[in-house]
Amino acid sequence: MSVPAGGFELRTDVDIERPPAAVFALLADTRWFRALDSALVEVEPEGPLAHGLTGRFLHRRAGLPARTTWQVLTLEAPSRLVVEVRGMGYAMTEALDLEGNALGTRARFRERVWPTSFAGRVLVALSGGIMRRDLRARSARLKALVEGEPTTQG
Repeated sequence: MSVPAGGFELRTDVDIERPPAAVFALLADTRWFRALDSALVEVEPEGPLAHGLTGRFLHRRAGLPARTTWQVLTLEAPSRLVVEVRGMGYAMTEALDLEGNALGTRARFRERVWPTSFAGRVLVALSGGIMRRDLRARSARLKALVEGEPTTQG
């Protein structure tokens, strides 16, 4: 899948010492989202995800609130989850693929982000480094949560 003009793609993989079903169960329930994303203030609705489900996020980044909407595009337990997120001036897809391996699970995260307005072009152009850092932090938190280790913020 290509990224629309002006956008980019981020990827990160993490090995988790638990079966794919355990990893998927945590990721497919919005009640865990705040534990994975330290900037997330609110998520609606709370509970299990379902194909086609829509909702809202409130993030606080650099002290500023940012509201986004989301929709589950793909939900194939326990192997694939794709969510589309739309915010002011940008859109993105967050895709997760899980596959069993000798350690437990390889989780592959792919984020594609692109501008949806002129102002969004600037936002997207400046956000790559921040998004890369956040994606690595979220994957580390996921590993710690699923493996039962204490998590750190940041």
